Amino acid sequence: MTKTDPAMLVGELIRLATPVGHRLARDLALSLNDLTALHHLVGRPPLGPADLGKRLGMSSASATVLVDRLEQAGYARRERDPHDRRRVVVTVTAATEQRSLAAVAPLVEAITKISTELDATTRQAVTHYLSQVVQAMQAFVDHEHAHPAAEEAGTTTAIEHH
Repeated sequence: MTKTDPAMLVGELIRLATPVGHRLARDLALSLNDLTALHHLVGRPPLGPADLGKRLGMSSASATVLVDRLEQAGYARRERDPHDRRRVVVTVTAATEQRSLAAVAPLVEAITKISTELDATTRQAVTHYLSQVVQAMQAFVDHEHAHPAAEEAGTTTAIEHH
């Protein structure tokens, strides 16, 4: 496979997610865990502390400590769910949302510029392909052992070869 192979390029995007996260965490003076938590909250519907913990792969107790830390630092707050007053959800503060969006703005602008330069047919093909990749990645996350046969057969993916 070459750098022009779409699967290899997706692997490269996945690899780059880590250093991009480290850069944003440094720019925002956050730990990578805290940044990841905020990533699940900024511009998205609020989550309960346990739901946030589940997305981060941590226990409810660890998620509570994380939310406490974010709240004490002024990044997030606990609120009553407007649809279920018995439930508490975590939301980011307006200042945090603005700082997060400003930190990632140069990357978003560069990607947006690339996207706007695509003709309609290419944009549609890229959108279709990336949608399928997102679905495959989500299915992988949702099903920890989705491909045990590949492991038993000794096969590897393009990402593993990278």
